[in-house]
Amino acid sequence: MTRSASLQAGAPASRRLRWRLNANPASWSVPIVAEIGVAVALAVVLSFVRLPWVMPQGGTVSLEMVPLIFLAVRRGVVPALVAGFVYGMLQLMLPGAFMFHPAQVALDYPLAFMAPAVAGFVNVTGWRSLWLAVGLGFGARLVFHFLSGLIFFATYAPAWESPWLYSITYNLLYLVPEAVLTVVVLWPLLKAYDAAFPQLRQPQV
Repeated sequence: MTRSASLQAGAPASRRLRWRLNANPASWSVPIVAEIGVAVALAVVLSFVRLPWVMPQGGTVSLEMVPLIFLAVRRGVVPALVAGFVYGMLQLMLPGAFMFHPAQVALDYPLAFMAPAVAGFVNVTGWRSLWLAVGLGFGARLVFHFLSGLIFFATYAPAWESPWLYSITYNLLYLVPEAVLTVVVLWPLLKAYDAAFPQLRQPQV
């Protein structure tokens, strides 16, 4: 492939990456800013739509991730980062927040809820790509909860279980069912959104 042909092939990919990142707040329209606010508000409300059990050191199965990942896959990574940060900080003021150490708070709240923004790198067009986006988002969130558990909650691990295994098992117990629930709820919402606003779909060039 010649250099000129290579540049031409790379241009659409570069454009798609910029679209997926949406990293320039100066270019955000009023609807994007409004959707960030709506996503945060919905995440707060949906955090109370949960299964009737809570993990001992925090963690529930709820629908709170639905608006955050929705925003990531349809508006881009950076808008979802902003929404995740705001939501993570608001979580600290909601019932059930577990605060043990400043670093633990940072890992379990703002950073953990900003991490799912990486779902925005996936162009969601069907079930498989949606599973990939949600898996990527929850996997990124798991990293921060895992580190928090490994560093600050290792003493809760049974004598027969290593701290790293305890941390990853503990977090998977609620993150896996929440990820499944998120996919089930997101799919019809994304289809409805795309039907209503086809002009907002990712450029296919």
